[in-house]
Amino acid sequence: MLIPISYPLNRRAPLYPGTEPLAITRTKSFDKGDAEEKSLITFSSHAGTHIDLPRHFCLDGGSVRALLAPEAVFEPVRCIAIPKTGAESIRIYDLLPYLDAIRASRALFIRTGSGRLRESDPDAYAREHPWVHHEVPGFLRMENPGLRLFGIDTISIAVPAEPEEGAEAHRAFLCGSPHIFLLEDVDLSYGRLIEEPWILRVYPTVFDDLEGVPVVALAEFG
Repeated sequence: MLIPISYPLNRRAPLYPGTEPLAITRTKSFDKGDAEEKSLITFSSHAGTHIDLPRHFCLDGGSVRALLAPEAVFEPVRCIAIPKTGAESIRIYDLLPYLDAIRASRALFIRTGSGRLRESDPDAYAREHPWVHHEVPGFLRMENPGLRLFGIDTISIAVPAEPEEGAEAHRAFLCGSPHIFLLEDVDLSYGRLIEEPWILRVYPTVFDDLEGVPVVALAEFG
């Protein structure tokens, strides 16, 4: 069974402040006498559910084309629930009750509950949401050197009010050895995600020399 955990990318999607909005320009139209309809779509590489690669924050870091595959598969995957509200940080002590899940994961997701605001209060979802402290990546590497991806149900691991902290956290995930990819703005509302291990399938919408890219992400259950 496959469950989508990525959000559709559209012009209403909330964006991290400063991210360029998706734009659709009609280049050919029946109304203009053209024989077909055609559109130009432009969007940020960090819009919607997207993956961050090392090049995003690391000099000479690897790109989508260098480090991913057109279908990237991670298994096993564990999702843990760490409820947070507002601009609360996720720290090492929040993770201590979940060491077994952390140590057994190729990819780890945290469900804060922030996702419920994406439709009801998109401004709060984008501007005042839980974030990840820069100490977390080093702790995860120490507990599980095989961890390759970290995902979360917030628009970013960074919060706009703490830009330096956000940059440091991104560097700690992406530039450390081994690097840990980031999957942000993920829909983790499906209850079964936190009940058992699963497989993550990630499909970049653009497979090229990019530092990040929106993706289609699917959770697969046996």
